[in-house]
Amino acid sequence: MVSKENPKIKRMSWDETFMNLAIMVSKRAACKFHETGCVFVDENKRVVSLGYNGPTEGDDHCLEVGCAKVDGDPKNGKLKRCRGAHAEINGIINAQDTRRLKGATMYSVLFPCYDCMKALNNAGISEVVYYQDYERIQTGGEQKEEEDESLELAKKRNIMIRKYNGEVFLKN
Repeated sequence: MVSKENPKIKRMSWDETFMNLAIMVSKRAACKFHETGCVFVDENKRVVSLGYNGPTEGDDHCLEVGCAKVDGDPKNGKLKRCRGAHAEINGIINAQDTRRLKGATMYSVLFPCYDCMKALNNAGISEVVYYQDYERIQTGGEQKEEEDESLELAKKRNIMIRKYNGEVFLKN
């Protein structure tokens, strides 16, 4: 019932809450090409950990010196592998004790790459809810590739995969 004292008639669902939190966390990302974040939630709807993509501690930030895969090393221009750690890996590390992730749901802006799906599998994640597909940028930036192996592993290990189609309040 709506009244003058309490005009609010609806609140966000859990999916809306956690996906919008993942999008908000993604605003910390230091990658020029993939602004992504994730939220790990336990079976009781409690946030266990957050992660976003960016360089490892003490390394150069792509927003400051350019992407190693596309722009090359800032000193010699040579193309190198990505300096960044993906949001999912950072979220697993930030949990401090991976036993807290067993049976958890991960809400992610982007669908996990194969390497991240392997880590999510080993951490015992039971469900992945994602907002957008992920396309890996190949060295040089001229091509992108999809991550079909991630979905295959999730199916093999009975990790539920669900695309989020709800409302978002921040766009990436």
